[in-house]
Amino acid sequence: MNFQTIAASKPQGTLPSDGVPLKKNLPDRQRLVRKLKSMYEDRRDWVDRWKEIRDYQLPFVGEFDDTADKTNPARRRDLKIVHGVAWRAAQVFAAGVMSGLTPPSRQWFRFAYRRPELNTNVEAMKVLDTRQEIVSSVLAKSNFYNSIHTVYLELPFGQCPMAIFYDAENGVRFQTMTIGTYALEADGFGKVTTFARKYDMTLQQLADCFGVDALPDNLKGLLDNQTNLTKKYKVCWMVEPNSDKLPGYMDRLNMPYRSVYWLEKSESDEYLYVGGFEEEAVPVARYLVSGNEAYARGPAWFAEGDSKMLQLLKKDYLTAIELKIKPPMQGSPSLVNNGGINLMPGGLTAVDDQTQDMVKPLFAVDLDLKDAQEEIIRVEDAIKRAYSADLFLMLDNLDNSRMTAREVMERTQEKLQQLGPVVERLQDEFLTLILQRVYNIIDRSGGFPPVPEELQDILSEEDVEVDYISPLAQAQKMSGLVNIEQAIAQTGQMAQVWPEVTKKINPLGAITKYFEMLGVPAMALRSDEEVQEMLKQEQQEMQRQQEMQEGLAMAQAAAPAAEAAKNLTAAANDSNPAITSWLGVPGGWE
Repeated sequence: MNFQTIAASKPQGTLPSDGVPLKKNLPDRQRLVRKLKSMYEDRRDWVDRWKEIRDYQLPFVGEFDDTADKTNPARRRDLKIVHGVAWRAAQVFAAGVMSGLTPPSRQWFRFAYRRPELNTNVEAMKVLDTRQEIVSSVLAKSNFYNSIHTVYLELPFGQCPMAIFYDAENGVRFQTMTIGTYALEADGFGKVTTFARKYDMTLQQLADCFGVDALPDNLKGLLDNQTNLTKKYKVCWMVEPNSDKLPGYMDRLNMPYRSVYWLEKSESDEYLYVGGFEEEAVPVARYLVSGNEAYARGPAWFAEGDSKMLQLLKKDYLTAIELKIKPPMQGSPSLVNNGGINLMPGGLTAVDDQTQDMVKPLFAVDLDLKDAQEEIIRVEDAIKRAYSADLFLMLDNLDNSRMTAREVMERTQEKLQQLGPVVERLQDEFLTLILQRVYNIIDRSGGFPPVPEELQDILSEEDVEVDYISPLAQAQKMSGLVNIEQAIAQTGQMAQVWPEVTKKINPLGAITKYFEMLGVPAMALRSDEEVQEMLKQEQQEMQRQQEMQEGLAMAQAAAPAAEAAKNLTAAANDSNPAITSWLGVPGGWE
């Protein structure tokens, strides 16, 4: 990881003061403006789709320039929606991905070495476990989990960027970008490399964010006079790879990624801020990508047709119910002169006694709504499946009384594996970049304890990577765990007939791999050296006990002979002539 090495040292002789003056290396403002315009034009067709999705499915998400989102943000946005199942399904989807991929209540990632043999070194792994705990603590202390839930809620549109900034108080700060407020550009490999955004800020907000000195002269005068402080100005922001970076310099104009802010109608040489990032600072979560496109498609794209159909079905269904309850009425023209027909409960309608004018329904309304109800339910289910809401609510729908715990677990894993491609993309393109940036921010600020001296030579050049152990990630790995379990279980059964099959199993290797796939912390494990020492001591103890048992057996075997010799000696001492003569004792028989 940049993350490049966990014991990376800062380059020598590359202090900010060594860089060229900022004024001599400012980016080309005209080029930035042209690129921003081009990016916003390229997304025009996408914006039309996003608006349709918002109008019929997710009315409370997004902000578009040519709507009343900015002029009247408090207006109702769900006027085209009669049935809100898509919005509820999106809530379930966001909560399900949150709990399955980045749950706040449990550890969902760990660090590992790229060289597999180092992952069995308990002392080396303890270094990474300590750093993982620090990164987890920083994420929990920041606004990460609130922001990441917003990302998942926006993901049905296809994508959602999230910026990561250094924060002096909490370490890091996250900011999500809602649909309609940003533009993206991908490189030839389909990787999003450029992020652009246009948004409004008041004069006071500009001064708070960028400082008074960064404002154009005309705005400084307004700020000094305390006039028009609430007037909004359009801010443009672009983050892109820094192709003008000079090697060997570490000032903010020579970072790997350039970050530029300017006011839309300011002079060409006026900037609010020119700086950069050491790594990708605006990762983009994407759902389903086609080719080299920067923008993606999400669940709301797949449910768009069903959502529009559902609104029509629900409207017709409600109209039919209303016709059945309050059918159109008919009566003579004279009723109009008498106040018309009063349809309110307990209301009075005046009827001419002479003509016997009567009030009655215009036509008989006798509707069978069963087919309409079934079709509405079918379309609802289709929308829920598009959002994977049925997947995340599966455990609530399972008839657990007829299933074993093992069956429930296997069905859960089977369902979760359906999200495998999405999980892989989110981990690779989004979460890994987040962890890399947070890790490096902490590392640059000196937030990690130093590597022990005995490990510095080993770990100084080692690369670190992320291993995900969230429920969704574990569901992808579960097949490997099941393979180990089944192999050991089958060996145990065969060993009852053929004991020699147990020689094929390396128990220490199997349990090491099993724990590694489960993401067990290194603190919970013993090192290979400790295990070997324990086995050696056990063997020595077993050998000592065996020697003691053999000595005891020999002593027990010699006991009868010793007793016989004792008896013979006693008999000889008693002057038994026969025993005395047999033993050759003088005085016996001659």
